[in-house]
Formats: sequence, C-alpha cells, structure tokens
Amino acid sequence: MEQKSTFWKSAMTAGLYLGVILILYNVILYITGQNLNTSLGIVSYVILAAGVYYFQQQYRNRELGGYISYGNAVGYGVALMAFAGIIQSVYTVILMKFIDPGILDQIRIMQEEQLMKQGVSDEQIEMASKMMDAFRSPIVIAISGLFSFALLGVIISLVSSIFIKKNDDDNAFDEAMSDVKSED
Repeated sequence: MEQKSTFWKSAMTAGLYLGVILILYNVILYITGQNLNTSLGIVSYVILAAGVYYFQQQYRNRELGGYISYGNAVGYGVALMAFAGIIQSVYTVILMKFIDPGILDQIRIMQEEQLMKQGVSDEQIEMASKMMDAFRSPIVIAISGLFSFALLGVIISLVSSIFIKKNDDDNAFDEAMSDVKSED
C-alpha cells in the first residue's frame, strides 16, 4: 500500500515540475513572439522526453531502491505526463481566455496560410476554417491537450523505460559469481 501512495505522490510532483518547466519554456516563446514557431515547438518534445527519463530515473533510485520493472516505469511515465498535461491545459485555458484571446485568431490565420501554400482553393479553405472553428475553443484545446499528453506519455515511456528498467534479479549472476569467488 505504501508503494502505491508513493507512486501517485511522486508522479504528481514530477508532473507538476515537468508542467511548470514546459510552461516556463512556452512563456519565453510567447514573450519573444515565437509561440507559433513550429520549429521551436519541437523543443517542447525534447523537454518532455528528457523530463520523463529524468523523473523515471529519480523515482527508481529514490523511491524504489534502484530497481523498477519495465511495466512500472511505463506506468510512472504515463502518470507523470498525465499530471503535466493537466498543468499545461490549465495554462492553455488561462492564456487563451484571459491573457491573449487573440491567439486563436493568429492560429486560424497561420492555418489558412499553410493551406494557401499547399494550393488549396479559397472555398476549400473557407470550408476547412469553418470545420476547424469547432476545435478552436480553449476548453476543447485543453481537453485535446490532455489526451495528447497521455498518448505522448505512453510513447515516450515505452521507449525511455527500456533504459530505466532495472530488475532486482539483474544482478543475480554477479552475486552468484561473488559467492563462488568468496568460497575459494
């Protein structure tokens, strides 16, 4: 029972830290006017992957005595990403509702420009814009962000857990060999 409460407490704390780090990065992008720069947006994924790896490692070493199974590492990574997603979604709603409501218009314009560059006709752009308007509310964006973070957490955790997992029986061979050497 103690391990479960440690799991959730640790995942919430790590998710909070990772969410705040990501918000700070987004605020820096916003202040510098680069918040819609997709190339710099990719850095967010690097931050998330590095954060999941780091916090999985910290959980393994500090809470579990240096050992964690692959499944527990994946679960922990997904849980912390879910909590980071909650933090990020709250930030998104605050940004789009209170700080800069015009950002939704900037996103719409950017999407329309991308469609124009692809050679899409004006009537198709108008139709696509009407369809996308349903998905541009801050609440819908926040909810889709939560699902995105959870899915991204699964993908990142599946990979990072390969490197994080360390079973207690991994050292069984070394221990057996030290026992054999000590008998000599």
